[in-house]
Amino acid sequence: MNGTERISIAGLAATLAAGVPMFTVTQDRSYLFLGLALMAASVAIGAVIRRVGGGEITTRLAQVLPVLLLPWLVPALRNPWKLAGETIDFVQQAFAPMPYQEGFAVFTATMLWVVFLVVETLTNGLRSPGWTFPVLVMPYAVCALAIYTETNPFLFAFPAIGFIAVLATSVRNDALAALPEAQANLPHWRTGVTRAAATAGGLALVASVLLSVPIAERSANAANPSGSGAVLLGDPSLDLIRNVTAAADQKVISYTTTDSGGQYLRLAALPAFDDRGFHLTRTELIQLPLRDNPPRVVGATSVNTSVKVDNLASEYLPMPWVPTRAELADNWRYDPATMAVVAIGDNRRGASRNLEYTVTSQRVPDVENWLPAVADAGGANDNGMTLDLPDEISPAIRQLAEQVTAGSSTTGAKALALRDFLRSDAFTYSTTVTPGTTLQTLDDFLLGSRLGYCEQYAGGMAVMARMVGIPSRVVIGFLPGKKVTQHWEITTRNMHAWTELYFGDDIGWVLMDATPPAAVGGPTPSVSATARPSSASAEPTVRQPTAAPVEAPPVPLNPTSVETPAWILPSVAGGLAGLLLVGAGPLLLRRGLRWRRLAIRPDQQRMVEDAWAEVRAVAVDRGADWPKGSTRQVAAALAPELDERAARQLTDLAVLVERSRYSGEEVPAGELAMAVGIVTGAFERRWERPTAWVRRWWPRSLWPQRPSS
Repeated sequence: MNGTERISIAGLAATLAAGVPMFTVTQDRSYLFLGLALMAASVAIGAVIRRVGGGEITTRLAQVLPVLLLPWLVPALRNPWKLAGETIDFVQQAFAPMPYQEGFAVFTATMLWVVFLVVETLTNGLRSPGWTFPVLVMPYAVCALAIYTETNPFLFAFPAIGFIAVLATSVRNDALAALPEAQANLPHWRTGVTRAAATAGGLALVASVLLSVPIAERSANAANPSGSGAVLLGDPSLDLIRNVTAAADQKVISYTTTDSGGQYLRLAALPAFDDRGFHLTRTELIQLPLRDNPPRVVGATSVNTSVKVDNLASEYLPMPWVPTRAELADNWRYDPATMAVVAIGDNRRGASRNLEYTVTSQRVPDVENWLPAVADAGGANDNGMTLDLPDEISPAIRQLAEQVTAGSSTTGAKALALRDFLRSDAFTYSTTVTPGTTLQTLDDFLLGSRLGYCEQYAGGMAVMARMVGIPSRVVIGFLPGKKVTQHWEITTRNMHAWTELYFGDDIGWVLMDATPPAAVGGPTPSVSATARPSSASAEPTVRQPTAAPVEAPPVPLNPTSVETPAWILPSVAGGLAGLLLVGAGPLLLRRGLRWRRLAIRPDQQRMVEDAWAEVRAVAVDRGADWPKGSTRQVAAALAPELDERAARQLTDLAVLVERSRYSGEEVPAGELAMAVGIVTGAFERRWERPTAWVRRWWPRSLWPQRPSS
């Protein structure tokens, strides 16, 4: 292995190390395998091109060829525009650390591959390894600047060690290649590299600031530069399990309300559902006030709630459901589709901290009394989004929903039957499960282990409601909390998920919490609100008892709840194939050259020259020093090392080569092949070494050689 190949492999390892800090951006790890496959292929291509005498420009162009592997490794790339659109939508809606998404995984892996190509250009092309520092540190710098609360400073060690490995390899190569009189200049060279790295690092920092702007920010319980102990929220569902199980239960909100039962405080609604679970959609924000002269449900009461936010830094404002009036600053807007109140502006991530405001909302009679009379759910005027179900969802869940609601005559009664089923002893509340509402987690929750926490209860309720024709969405917010004298206090552990169901234009979205009340700290207040007056609620009715909870038939499930990308196995295989190509490529190249040199061809002179080149290559592969001089002089120098027959054949072959060169004499192909076979066989016997297997896999004849003087 020569110095160029050593530094290529060092660059590959350094780039993989530089990719580790991206763990703070994505939950996916498969991008490392795909990136490894691309980089290994580029290393192998570069080694082969250089061995056959290609220059650095040719090598660099050829190293881009692995991009052609991507459609094979990731079939979705065969429709790149569709995948790009899905990825852009995903990035706009998700918050770090983002779950697996095929397009983003490809983007991240390709970014690492490009980093490697730049490192390769700086080290082998421009001979400037010191400038690899800003390139290798870029992934960490982007994460540190965009997600400063979650990026562990110790992650800097990964790109730093990679950079040191590249520099150490380069210094070793230079030391091995330097003549004795040049050894004294190496310390000066290392000083230059250090200065270049420091200068380039400043440029990397500036570039990282620019690149970090579109990267999603993750919420955290960690400290915030503008205040200690803040709870940061991006997509609230991503922090749900962490806050519910937090070791330190920090008070984040206090409020007073005219509702004796307390208030659910709502942050955001997740109306879209696919194989990744329930998630946010694009939001249309309009200016306050919320609405003028809001309609009232017969029997509903108006509730006033005064909220004081403490160390909760969020772009969503905690609001009772359904809000009808709120006096807020100009930096707040609301989404008419979900009624989420969201901050805008540069400081929107922490806009809720230390905010005080008063909200007027509606409270209707307990759903137990009037919901069974609602005959039809109607449509939610959202193009069917809150009724959509992915094709991959298990038919057994639909069967379960139909069994549970079989004894219910109205849509409202079906909703209550589903809620009561989830609150029954058939399910067990547990936070020791995989978070999220993916198809796998909901399959396991509804049909398998039946273990879950509020997010699975809310997701299970929403999915089964859609299956019986009720539009639904999952909502993230806070439970009413604990009453302390005349006010209520909400802590991080009160973060909660529930479901909202739509019952037509006259009623609107109704809060429905399927989590067992005892599991979340005691009796759950009867809180429900509507967006429009309801004729169905004018006369409260008594709900008929629903059928006993229905047990679902046992369904065999895959216990693995982590989504495995379809291309992960081809990527691993591609990476291994690339590494194999790096290891076996020189051997394959050497054998190909031997086959070409010994092939019979019309050009007699070329055939003779190739035969002599093969004899030389075998000698060099075996560790022999190939002498300077004419073919006769070479034969005279090597013949004493061989047996009598081989020495004679080597001398005869040298004479044949000279005759071909100077007189154009035709040489019989059979005689030429016999001579080559005898001589090369003698070389292999004479210079057999204990490390012969190394020479077979990495033939020395492919290395740049200087003839002996």
